[in-house]
Amino acid sequence: MDKSLLIRILKKEMEQSTGCTDPGAVCLAVSRAAREMKKPADKVKITVSPNVYKNGVCVGIPGTGKQGLHMAAALGLVIDRSEAGLAILSFVTPETIDEANRILASGNIRVDYMETPDPLYIKAELFNDQETASTLIMNDYSNITEVTYNGNIILSSSSLSADETEDYLKEYSLELLFKVIDSMSFDDLKFLLDYALMNKTAAETGLHDENMKLGSTLKEYAPTFKAPYSIVNKAQTLTAAAGEARMQGLLVPIMAIAGSGNHGITNFLGVLAVAEDLGSTEEQLAKALAISSTVTIYIKGYIRRMTAFCGCAVAAATGVAAATVYLLGGTYEQSVDAMQTEIGTLAGMFCDGAKESCAYKLSTATSMAIQFAYLAMNGCHITSGAGIVGNTIEDTFYNLGQLNNPGMVETDHVIVKLIERNFKR
Repeated sequence: MDKSLLIRILKKEMEQSTGCTDPGAVCLAVSRAAREMKKPADKVKITVSPNVYKNGVCVGIPGTGKQGLHMAAALGLVIDRSEAGLAILSFVTPETIDEANRILASGNIRVDYMETPDPLYIKAELFNDQETASTLIMNDYSNITEVTYNGNIILSSSSLSADETEDYLKEYSLELLFKVIDSMSFDDLKFLLDYALMNKTAAETGLHDENMKLGSTLKEYAPTFKAPYSIVNKAQTLTAAAGEARMQGLLVPIMAIAGSGNHGITNFLGVLAVAEDLGSTEEQLAKALAISSTVTIYIKGYIRRMTAFCGCAVAAATGVAAATVYLLGGTYEQSVDAMQTEIGTLAGMFCDGAKESCAYKLSTATSMAIQFAYLAMNGCHITSGAGIVGNTIEDTFYNLGQLNNPGMVETDHVIVKLIERNFKR
């Protein structure tokens, strides 16, 4: 593989996001449709896939103190910033919140979920007495595939889906991709450091907010730990703080990867914490971030954007395990051992939607990834061929894909029903 192709894929799979990507994408869809209308819409209908519903119904909306897709849709009517993509919720202000609350009080925003052509599907339809407009998002959160006005197609896109982009990596062995990364210069990869620092700023915001408890509580234990558990605690603290800030709706930008801000938190902050504690050079950090990011994207090529299990645990944290071994001076084979152990241990952690408990999950997965890296360096790991752990790392990724679909399709349906039941009580 040419290194320039890998860099393009890495950059394409990373996007700045404010707030959870699912309500962010709903806000984006409404905002783009509203731009076509000459008069304000007085009725909004949102149709989403079950997975988008699952991830959007209970998560905090940045700056508003509220949760859910209804608020995201209302903000889309008053924030004309669709060119910002998933960063659209960065433009939330007290004025837009007041206007969105007024719109919500009218009761004219409806959100439904149904089986859709793609697991990532959002359709926003806007109406007033003379006009209609709609936006369709499919395959990826900021991938607007169609915009209509009064039934006429204004925009139609056949852009490459996120899953197809990820499939490029599956044409190559993971070992070859690691060798390509090792051949890169610091200048090739230094953009990854900026992304890691962006997510660290979100973590620091969470640590300094008195309403955010998880990260600050974990940090209190830091003086009691010695290496390697001091490193584990630092990574868990940073990822927990950033995850909690994002899920509870603080107005913080996050660099997402593979369509997920929580993946981005796990991926960037897990590796950054290890590198900082070890005193790694910037070049070592950049290559470690490239390794973790490549693993995350590679795995998502098998399990896809929407999963029934926690993608942070099986994709992003698996990347952190491999990157930690690299920073510790280990071999590719030891990285594989650490990744196999992470997946073999945490593949059963299911996804029950985006909400504050995600911070607990992703920080736990990150802490385990680092521990498994240290264990692998000492020859301790889950052996190949045990359970769902394949005989090669690529076999394990394939097994994960099968476990997700068809394996856990019915589980995912039950989870959505349980979430809906909780929401309506």
